[in-house]
Amino acid sequence: MHHKKQEALLSCRNVSFHYPNAPESVLKDICLNIQSGRCYCLTGPTGSGKTTLARILGELAPDGICKGEMEFGPELEQAALPVGLVLQDPEVQLLASSVGAEVAFGLENLTLDPAAMPDRVTAALEAVGLKKPLEFPVDKLSMGQKYRLLVASLLVMESRLLILDEPGAQLDPEGLQHLKTILKQLKNTGIAIILCEHRPDPLLEVIDEFWQLTTDGQLTEGRWSGTKPNASYPPRPAATQYGGTLLEVDGLAFQDLHGQLLWENINFVVRRGERVAITGLNGTGKTTLLRCLTGFLTPHAGTIDILGGTPEPTRLRGRLALLFQNPEKQLFENTVREEVAFPLKRLSLPAQEITERVESTLAELGIAELAQASPHMLSYGQKHLVALASVLAPRPELVLLDDPLAGLDSFHSREVVSLLSRWSEKYGMSLLWTSHEPEADFGWAHRALQLKGGHLAAL
Repeated sequence: MHHKKQEALLSCRNVSFHYPNAPESVLKDICLNIQSGRCYCLTGPTGSGKTTLARILGELAPDGICKGEMEFGPELEQAALPVGLVLQDPEVQLLASSVGAEVAFGLENLTLDPAAMPDRVTAALEAVGLKKPLEFPVDKLSMGQKYRLLVASLLVMESRLLILDEPGAQLDPEGLQHLKTILKQLKNTGIAIILCEHRPDPLLEVIDEFWQLTTDGQLTEGRWSGTKPNASYPPRPAATQYGGTLLEVDGLAFQDLHGQLLWENINFVVRRGERVAITGLNGTGKTTLLRCLTGFLTPHAGTIDILGGTPEPTRLRGRLALLFQNPEKQLFENTVREEVAFPLKRLSLPAQEITERVESTLAELGIAELAQASPHMLSYGQKHLVALASVLAPRPELVLLDDPLAGLDSFHSREVVSLLSRWSEKYGMSLLWTSHEPEADFGWAHRALQLKGGHLAAL
């Protein structure tokens, strides 16, 4: 059977990209053809340039020198929004304060009849499984829900090429199942899809081709053999090695803006040197729980005894650390070295000790070569590693980690887990770690808990 070759939706010829002050180009002579109704998966190590290429294809190239040719086919030329791009960090793309206004924003730019908007907005939200009132505040959505919202805002605009940057980093299994269903439907209508993804296993059914970006900026035809299991975790130490209680939570409850209980009667303890995982789907309140423990939010009932007192950020400085789910929120210095040194300076440590701690922490996380780089110019995964380095450098007694593996490839994920486990044992550091992946391997943890239906129970 002979098939006539379809005209490309989008073509790239010898596309290269060089960031200002970078030693060499992050992308070199990239050539690709994108056909209607097909799904492509772009893989590659953390920092290999996947997001940079996605932004170039979405005509949102970052500052730098871009060379080569990119050609839109007729179908893209005629579309109102030819390419829809959802970046790995949803928060940098959200514009409106409510769910309905966010999805309707693009329709307003297309000057659609206002009477036709509600039905299209509701249909787009239903398509991504985001069952929230149109007036629901965007800032009260979980990271995974924000990602779904952005997908809905592109679906409503009827883009012909959809680029999704690391959906697996933000979506739980339920969200990925919704996404798989959506992608199948989109392919059937002729829409092309590019997934930039470290762990595409849940979406293999919809993927037609794999591309691999190498660390030297080349693009090759790839294939997928499955995500390797997280291996080589240190063994769990015996319970007798635990120290005293560092955190005790009793009868905790929290209500949302509408007076609905997010969770209630939360009870657990964390002991010195203990590693505890908390898993739960997007929107179950994992981040809210961590914010209550640090004193950033006030629960509606219950008590928290953390490091010998109530949660007060000033009292806990240097002893308690929090890694945000979104690394952008805790990066502000000009270089990676200065970023990691900042919390050490606030503890008034000697200059020589600060230098040694910064260098050793960056080396253990495998990012020593980024010391002079701007943290704001790094990939999402690299930003996560820098934020983690700044959190760990003061060697706190208790570390709260909100989805710390989001955006990391399997190699860096194993490195982070191994490092945290070693430091936990070496310094008696306790870890409380949240994850939106209920099927993840928590072999590094002493206990795993699940937040589900407003209650916390052993997994």
